Amino acid sequence: MTTVVLGLDGACFELIQPWIDDGSLPTFSKLTDDGAAADMQSCLPPVTCPNWQCYATGTNPGKLGVFWWESVDKAEQKIENRSAASDFDGVHYWEFIDGDTAVVNLPTSYPPSDIDGVHISGGPGAEQTGYTNPESLEDELVERYDYAVHPEKMSLLSNGNPGNKCIPEIYDLIDMRFDVLEDELARAEYELIHVTTFYLNVLQHFYWDMDVVKQAWEKIDERVDQLLEMDELEHFFVMSDHGSNKIETTFRINTWLEQHGYLRTESGVSDYLDKAGITQDRVRPVLAKLGVEWWARRLLPERMQMMLPDEEGSVDKSAKGDVIDWERSQAVASGQGPVYVLTDDPTERECIVDELLADLNGLSDDSGNQVFDQVLRGEDVYSGSHVDRGPDVVLDQAAGVHIEGKIGNDNVFGEPTKWNGENKDTGMFIGYGPDIDKTAELSDMHILDIAPTLLHLHGEDIPHRMDGEVRHNLFDTGSEPAARAVSRVDTEVTAVNSRSVDRGVTDRLEDLGYME
Repeated sequence: MTTVVLGLDGACFELIQPWIDDGSLPTFSKLTDDGAAADMQSCLPPVTCPNWQCYATGTNPGKLGVFWWESVDKAEQKIENRSAASDFDGVHYWEFIDGDTAVVNLPTSYPPSDIDGVHISGGPGAEQTGYTNPESLEDELVERYDYAVHPEKMSLLSNGNPGNKCIPEIYDLIDMRFDVLEDELARAEYELIHVTTFYLNVLQHFYWDMDVVKQAWEKIDERVDQLLEMDELEHFFVMSDHGSNKIETTFRINTWLEQHGYLRTESGVSDYLDKAGITQDRVRPVLAKLGVEWWARRLLPERMQMMLPDEEGSVDKSAKGDVIDWERSQAVASGQGPVYVLTDDPTERECIVDELLADLNGLSDDSGNQVFDQVLRGEDVYSGSHVDRGPDVVLDQAAGVHIEGKIGNDNVFGEPTKWNGENKDTGMFIGYGPDIDKTAELSDMHILDIAPTLLHLHGEDIPHRMDGEVRHNLFDTGSEPAARAVSRVDTEVTAVNSRSVDRGVTDRLEDLGYME
C-alpha cells in the first residue's frame, strides 16, 4: 500500500470551488466531502521557487538559501539564477522514509538526486536529457510515454490566446504525469510517490479562469478518479506550492525604487537596442515563425539575448544587473516581493530598511487599492543560516496585484500584459484515506507542515531541522498515527544535490514570465 502526493502547481479553491459546486469536478467534490480539505499558507514570496523545495524539505528559505528564481549578489554586484537542485541547502523528506520512493516532476529538482527508488526531475534545467535517476529510466520513459519535461512551443504563449498551439501539449504533459504515476503505483514497490503537474499553473498564469484552464482541471479530475480506484493506493494527498488569483494591477517595484531615489541605473546596450526598435517582442515572433527560435537561443551568447529590451524598453532577466549603478544604488528588487538593500554597512542598511518600510506600507494604486497585504523585514519572515543572503524587505502582494521586477519602465502601475493570473500565498491541501479525519480543523495549515506530517504517518522520526509541525489532528481518532507520539531527532544535513546545471534555465523562466 502506497501514499501518493499529487502536487498541483498554483492550485487553489478560489479558482476551482465554482467548478466543484457546478458539478464539473466530481472527484474533487468527493475528496473535499470525504477527506480533510483546507486552504494552505505558502512561504513568502508565494512562488514555485522556492516553495516546492520548502514543501519537500519542510524548511523555510532562510535555511535553504534560495528565496526566489534569482539571487542578488551584493558583493559581486550581479544577479544570477538560483533554481538548480544544487542551490538548495536541504534534504527531501522522502529520503528519511524506510523504503523505496518515486518522485516525478518535482520543480527545481534538476539534476535528479540518487534516492532509494526513482527520481524524474522537473524543470527548469532539464531541457533535453539527463533528468532521471537511474539514467537508464529516461530511455524507457521516452519509449513508453514519449515523455517530456517541457512542451516544445512554450515561448509562443501569449496573454489570452486560447487557440495557442502550446495548450494541447500541456494537456498531454498532464496525462503523461498520470500515466507514469499509475504505472509506478501498480508496481506496489513504493512507500510513497510524489508527482507534480507544473504546467497547470502556467495555463492559469496566461489564461486564469478561461475554458482552457477548466478543461485542464477536468482532465485532472478524471485522472484522479481513476487513481482512487487502484488497489495499491492507501492514502492520497493533494497539495500546491501556492495559490492563484486574477491580476487587476501591475506594480513595477524597481520603477518605484528608481523614482524614489533608492535605485540608480545607467545606459547600456539595451537602451541602444530599444532606440533602434530591436526588442524581444519584435525579434522572437519573427524567429518563431521562421522555426529558428530554438536554434537562435542556443547559438547566440546568453548575455546578448538578455540585452534585448521588451516593447516598453524594460530590461528583464539577469541583464538588469548590467544596468544598475551599483555604487550609487541603495536597493533593488526581484519580482513578486523580495527587495535587497545593497549597502554592507549594518547601520546604514537598517536605516534604509526603516525608510523602505515607512514608504511602502499603505501604498495604494491609482484606484486607491492597497498594493501589499504586508511589508515585512526579511529577518521577520525567514530564519536560518542563510538569512543574510536573502531579501531585506519582503512585499506580500495584495489580491489582484502582480509585482514586476523589470527595470526601465517609466510607469509604476500598469495593466497586465503577459499574465492574467498571479500567485498568491493561499494554496490548497487535501488529505484522503483510512487514517484521515475528514472533520479535521486545518485553518492554519502551512506548506512546511506537510513533510513532518507525512513522515509521522509513515512511522518516521522528524528531523529537528524541519520548521513545520506534525498535524496530529489530521489523523482519525483511534488510528495508529493519531495514537503515536511525535518523535524529533537530530540529523546530518547535506545539500539536496551536488551537481550543477549548465543549460538554458533563464530562457525557460523568461518564457514562463517569471524573470522580469
